[in-house]
Amino acid sequence: MRLKNILAFAFLLFSTASLCQNTVITTNLLDSRPVFIGGGLVLGGGSHAFQMGLNPELIKSFNDYVDGGLAMNLYYEVYDASEINAIKSKNFRLGIGAFTRVWPIESFFVQIQPEYNYAWMNLTDVRTGASGVDKFGAESLLAGVGYGKRNEWGMSYFSIMYDMFNNPRSQYIDSYNRKQPIFRAGVGFPLRFGARRRH
Repeated sequence: MRLKNILAFAFLLFSTASLCQNTVITTNLLDSRPVFIGGGLVLGGGSHAFQMGLNPELIKSFNDYVDGGLAMNLYYEVYDASEINAIKSKNFRLGIGAFTRVWPIESFFVQIQPEYNYAWMNLTDVRTGASGVDKFGAESLLAGVGYGKRNEWGMSYFSIMYDMFNNPRSQYIDSYNRKQPIFRAGVGFPLRFGARRRH
């Protein structure tokens, strides 16, 4: 699947979400459904490894049941050589995706997120001193469930997803071609406030 197919799929998701909007406003909370800006922070590591990243998000609440948004991935990873692996790597990944969250019941959502990630990898063999750079892109289709709270004042969430594609270049598939669970948590804050007109 190419990048244009992912973008077409994301457009379809937004179109579907847009059709689910309420057209009659009967409350006096906000003039329109809020737009949130936020995201999450990734910090990790362990023996011979370190990882940090950001997941900025722009989220539009269409109604009580559907949110749509754009998300970015910014990751930096370092893997040092070890007794069983003589390769040291420094990786930078940049990605973008679009998502739809459907809230069938309060505080619980289902999410689908097509995205495209591009990677720059600097590899060094510490035994021989040989080094090289690898650049590549990979498509992913994330799907999963989550728990969260959202209202006109802000939002927070926790989710777990899996990559539904089997692309070996995906950052969500390990070197043994095993899919890794994707845990994400984040917060969002409304961009602006205003009085909603009563109809």
